[in-house]
Amino acid sequence: MPEPRIIFVNRVYWPSVEATAQLLTDLAEGLAARGWDVHVITAGQASTVHRNVTIHRTGTPEQHTGLVSRALSYRRFLRSVREQLGRLLHPGDVVVAMTDPPMLGTIVAEAAAGRGGHVVQWIQDIYPEIAAVHFGAVARFFLSGLRRRRDRAWSNSTRCVTLGADMAQAVAEMGVPAARLAVQPNWAPHELDEPAPAAAVAACRQGWNAGNRFVVVYSGNLGRVHEFATLLAAAERLKAEAGIVFRVVGRGPQWAQVAAAVRNRGLTNIELQPAVPRAELGALLAAADAHLVTLQPAYGRLVYPSKLAGVLASGRPALFVGPVEGDIARLLRTADCGASFAPGDAATLAATIQRWAADRALAGRLGANARRAYAGQFTLATALAGWDALLRPVAPHA
Repeated sequence: MPEPRIIFVNRVYWPSVEATAQLLTDLAEGLAARGWDVHVITAGQASTVHRNVTIHRTGTPEQHTGLVSRALSYRRFLRSVREQLGRLLHPGDVVVAMTDPPMLGTIVAEAAAGRGGHVVQWIQDIYPEIAAVHFGAVARFFLSGLRRRRDRAWSNSTRCVTLGADMAQAVAEMGVPAARLAVQPNWAPHELDEPAPAAAVAACRQGWNAGNRFVVVYSGNLGRVHEFATLLAAAERLKAEAGIVFRVVGRGPQWAQVAAAVRNRGLTNIELQPAVPRAELGALLAAADAHLVTLQPAYGRLVYPSKLAGVLASGRPALFVGPVEGDIARLLRTADCGASFAPGDAATLAATIQRWAADRALAGRLGANARRAYAGQFTLATALAGWDALLRPVAPHA
């Protein structure tokens, strides 16, 4: 009996360090180790085989600058995806489409139609609704045609996999039958399975000149869906607290805006640094005393901040600014591993940080609970088992 064959499609893949590239690389290599015949269609040059995964490069660039360049690059990539699937897809194959670039799942579903493949939508974020929220009512009107096309593609797919229950509810409201929906959270990098070496953590804190101060870290993408006004306001309230500092680590569309706010408001208790390589992430996360995760409420059902998995893996409590009745807030309450705050509630955020800084035992207990939540739900091993169980009923030879 032949191995079950699966084709992943995403704009970025190994050796790219973008978040979806790392997730897909982990999953593709993990499924290959479990006996799947794994292929990946992705941007870049020079197709190859890496760790038993066959990589089909489209010849289009992975990186782009500016809106026009990005749009043209996306268009060329999507056209190449159609062509690659036309050559690769055999009846019975499973095709898993991610959501980079936006509307990729629609193109994949349309390209696979009539070819006997089984399409699985791996929904990292929900477009074009995100664009509609960002650009407003006029965008909603012009994007209505894309939404209808996307709804048809998702409804006709074999499975739609979301990262959380809120996203699943949103997808169900778009017409996807409940029987075709599945929730499978993303995971933290497998390097975080083991606690970071104490020496590496100490070196990281020494590099920050942290001493015994309570360090609150935001690590990851500073995207348009994230909320930073509450962090900035809380830091302003805590400027006189010499024992509390903030650190923002990453990059993204809001980096310059946050950096300007820090300068203009004289927030000397916030330090900024670029993102670190994956190999250094464990030490950085463990060097914090608490972590900040944010999400603007308007995007609450459209995005799931996957950085939460890394926070939980670090064994540090989470401070979540976003929808207080959403997936993340519910998890923090259920696992007793952090606290949630409505955007704008800088006073309560600042007071909570002060309380944790004064009571390190409390922060430690919450952090231990966070690590248990990670071990139970957010490891790569758990995700691989979940994906394998989800996909095998779809593949005819599994």
